[in-house]
Amino acid sequence: MGTFLLVTHGNFGSLSISPLALFFGLMSAVTLAFYTLQPIHLLNKYNAAIVIGWGMLLGGLVFCFVKPPWEVDGIWDIYTYSYTAFIVVFGTLIPFYAYLTAVKLIGGQKTSLLASAEPLSAALLAVLWLNTPFRETDWIGTFCIIGTIVLLGITKNEERKRIS
Repeated sequence: MGTFLLVTHGNFGSLSISPLALFFGLMSAVTLAFYTLQPIHLLNKYNAAIVIGWGMLLGGLVFCFVKPPWEVDGIWDIYTYSYTAFIVVFGTLIPFYAYLTAVKLIGGQKTSLLASAEPLSAALLAVLWLNTPFRETDWIGTFCIIGTIVLLGITKNEERKRIS
């Protein structure tokens, strides 16, 4: 319900996002499920850093055929290299390492549940920093998503208490 309100503003007949954004949002959900479930057997056998390292190396090699990294447009100076390194390390390497470590420690279901807060933080930053309009239905949708996360967390804690 929360996602529905965020992408339609409560109007059944229209989307408040472009069809392309909807497509990429759905593909993002599919890939989240894939990279949460697929490496579990590898994580049980190897450290998350090893899994991430090999995954990024192989992915980078494959994409060299799509867009060779040595054929880059623009001006590459010390600032460009610094910003690129910052994005690679702090925007990709560390977050994926933390995510896969969390999958190994607390399981895929809890990790993906906690990761669902990331789009909400991005939306809130867009509202606060970029002055993106946020309607009442968007706030209701946001609270529905947060409420679901809280309810699932409470349910899991109650089940754990009953078992022990």
